[in-house]
Amino acid sequence: MRHYIFGLLAMLLLLYSCANPGYPTGGPKDMDPPKIKKSTPKPNALNFNKKQITIEFDEIIKLNDVYQKFVVSPPLKKRPTIVERANKLSIEFDEEEVLQENTTYTLDFADAVEDNNEGNAIESFVFSFSTGEVVDSFAIMGNLWEAFDLAPVEGALVMVHKNLNDTAFTHDVPVRLGKTNKEGRFAIRNLSPGNYRVYAIEDGNRNYMFDQPGEYIAWLDTIVSPAMEYVEMPDTIAPDSVIYSEELVYTPNDLKLFLFKEESTQQYQLGEERKDSNTLAFFFNLPLEDFSLQPVLDEPFDEDWAVFEPTAKNDTMFVWITDSALYKRDTLTMAFSYLGLDSLNNPAQINDTVRMYYFELPKKKESRRQKKGVPEKVKTLQLARSPSTVDVYSSFDFIMPTPVKLMDETAIGLLEKVDTLWEERDFVLRQDSTFKRRYSVSRKWTPGANYLLSVDSAAIEDVYGLKNDSIGKKFSVKTLESYGVLLIDLGYGEDDWLLQLLDNSEKVVRQKYVPNSGKVGFEYLNVGSYSLKLVLDRNKNGKWDTGNYARKLQPEQVFYYPEKVDVRANWEVVVKWELEKFDIYDFVEKNRRPKKRDEL
Repeated sequence: MRHYIFGLLAMLLLLYSCANPGYPTGGPKDMDPPKIKKSTPKPNALNFNKKQITIEFDEIIKLNDVYQKFVVSPPLKKRPTIVERANKLSIEFDEEEVLQENTTYTLDFADAVEDNNEGNAIESFVFSFSTGEVVDSFAIMGNLWEAFDLAPVEGALVMVHKNLNDTAFTHDVPVRLGKTNKEGRFAIRNLSPGNYRVYAIEDGNRNYMFDQPGEYIAWLDTIVSPAMEYVEMPDTIAPDSVIYSEELVYTPNDLKLFLFKEESTQQYQLGEERKDSNTLAFFFNLPLEDFSLQPVLDEPFDEDWAVFEPTAKNDTMFVWITDSALYKRDTLTMAFSYLGLDSLNNPAQINDTVRMYYFELPKKKESRRQKKGVPEKVKTLQLARSPSTVDVYSSFDFIMPTPVKLMDETAIGLLEKVDTLWEERDFVLRQDSTFKRRYSVSRKWTPGANYLLSVDSAAIEDVYGLKNDSIGKKFSVKTLESYGVLLIDLGYGEDDWLLQLLDNSEKVVRQKYVPNSGKVGFEYLNVGSYSLKLVLDRNKNGKWDTGNYARKLQPEQVFYYPEKVDVRANWEVVVKWELEKFDIYDFVEKNRRPKKRDEL
């Protein structure tokens, strides 16, 4: 009986395994990009003048963002039509397109051609042909970075001109061009022998010329002569043996271009708004000069009808209307003027008129419960913004919500807590020269101490007659032990070396010029991670400056310390920086992500 049961179980297991064969593994994953089987014409064909090119691959393909990545060199008047069908790629020129005689054409797809299943792209896929008897074969290569922060720029055009005159970039179509990839790398292929000037551009109007003030550009100061040579390259085949083989190398292959946008000189208005009945705002692209504003009314209005408040950059003007007869109107017609440029680019006063609206929504009716026995709340003036902690080296700043008409400084006091008692302290109260609603209280603070800013009732009155109730604002000063110290030793310094300390968002926290000794120290630093940036500040104006093509000024050069610097509390960090060893390729690879044109 036992043998019968075991036999039956064995048969059942056999039947089950036959009925469940499992799933096939499908073999190894395809990692190879498509390969060309044949094409019409053949690669590097001569005397080709037809309108259509067909390329057949060894597998089904798909196109990825082809019209953004694809570029033809030399440029065509109209973009060709590109279509993929199964394993074939078709490129058809416009019927009105006339190809240049005796010219090598390069169709550069970058990595737009992929296999259909796994998305394996053909890196730097290029197809060339010639309309004459020769295919030009020289090439130059390099990188394009954003001049301000060295981020690689993707999708920019890099072009060459045989006309060595400076005006070629602004008036002529280039003889050949290429497009940068996501690492900012570019290659301009199929060049004929000769001398060239090299440029890069964010071509806003797609005419291959620098003819608009808002376009980002770069150019090389030196003339480039492409060449090729065979170079012995090492090839390690075993841990203890190296062989050398000759490889054809195109030069130059390490060109460095730095992209920038020129500082605009044409002043224009960006817009205006009326968020509240008593406030207006006018926005401009550049700092304002000679700005004036007047209501357009038939009846008279107060001479001091408003308070004007520019921003720190002076490119925006906020207006506080103090005349109630004006701000109670839902529609205001305002005439304004500012210094700009006329059609001949000469300084001129620009005049304009605009209507500005504000409609207040009807207030909700109060319920009987709300009306009954609830006293009406009296509005008082409060501090709009103020900190709870203050750095040892800084001031205690506060901002008023509206412009101030009167401030009784004798009714404002500063107290320091000593043990359990509050003791009066001397201080200096200053109003910001530009942003007049900001006030600062400064003195030599006691590290780690607690303070109280006291303001008596009715000590401050704003332009609308609103007064403050008594205010007591407590704040503390950080302890010395909560800070770190950063010492940088560059070995030596130049008088135009501006060393900047950047936070994680790359905003300048502190900056100093490097003395001849090359030693710079930053004290009282908050705990955190910082970057070090060095600007060759040629005009010594304390900031990075962009370039100007007409004046042949390159943007100011920048360097970065290759690693982040961590500052710890009550700790001194020493950094030795050998500027000559700065490797831009290594820094960009480790610290920068690709930057597309619309992010600049």
